[in-house]
Amino acid sequence: MKRIEVLALAAAALLGTGCAGAAADHEALGDEAYVERRYDEALAEFQVALRQGSSGGDLRWKAAMAALNARELGEAVIQFRALADEDPPRRVIAADGLERVARAASLEGNGAALQAALDARRAVAPGRGLRTFALEVAVGLGEDLSPDEALSVAASAPDARLQDSLMYGYGVALARLNRCEEGIPVFESLLRRRRELSIQSQARVRAANCALGLGRREHNRGSPDEAEKWFCRTIELGNNNYAARVAYLGLGDVWFSRGDYMGAREAFQKARAGASPTDSIYHRASRSLDRLRGFDRFQPLEPTHNRRC
Repeated sequence: MKRIEVLALAAAALLGTGCAGAAADHEALGDEAYVERRYDEALAEFQVALRQGSSGGDLRWKAAMAALNARELGEAVIQFRALADEDPPRRVIAADGLERVARAASLEGNGAALQAALDARRAVAPGRGLRTFALEVAVGLGEDLSPDEALSVAASAPDARLQDSLMYGYGVALARLNRCEEGIPVFESLLRRRRELSIQSQARVRAANCALGLGRREHNRGSPDEAEKWFCRTIELGNNNYAARVAYLGLGDVWFSRGDYMGAREAFQKARAGASPTDSIYHRASRSLDRLRGFDRFQPLEPTHNRRC
């Protein structure tokens, strides 16, 4: 914070003039502790001053900041909310403070403090959108909280757009943490909601990339059936985008390994059909098709599996 110098001057002024009253003494002691970064002690002194009747936005703000820096996040929410109620011109400052509390809570995985901060912020600044803050909170949620806790925060958002933003951010966080099995249903729920087109588009890409990663993982593990399932899911989600074309390459490899050369050829051709001749996918598919030359004559009379995704 850049108010430390101001607090130091305030403390010096209070101590130098021999300010009367126990509340003023406790506020001065709190100022001194805050400047020395003894935030727990500063918070305790400010709380005593408030209980003894001292008032004013400065004291409430200092108590809120001491609580935030002491990581007493529930108390910080109470103090910032009180600041907004007692000093309406400082509602914007209180809303900013509550966002800081929410970020700290999301990083610590403190679901109760996060929910309280979001609730208080909505009450303090109901017309103020979360914008990118929504994604930051959601990413923090995904790191430490359970899916139920995270999605309950999204469900409590006051409008559909914010709900979708929080859900999308949570899905992104799961994907980054290699928890794509959990992330894909989150993205798919956004696709079913059909609300925000921009978020839908991003969710589709993320879901397809997640499914592709899972298909590759299973293929590398030597689990062709599971790999086939995820590659097909990628194609379904990808809508012929980059991930879907790469998935066709994976399917071709799976089917080739089973001796289904006709199926493999079909998959490689589909991978190449959606790519530019200068694209790496085009060249990989072409090399795979070259590898298939002569194998078609060994194709079994009965298909080894259902090639439909």
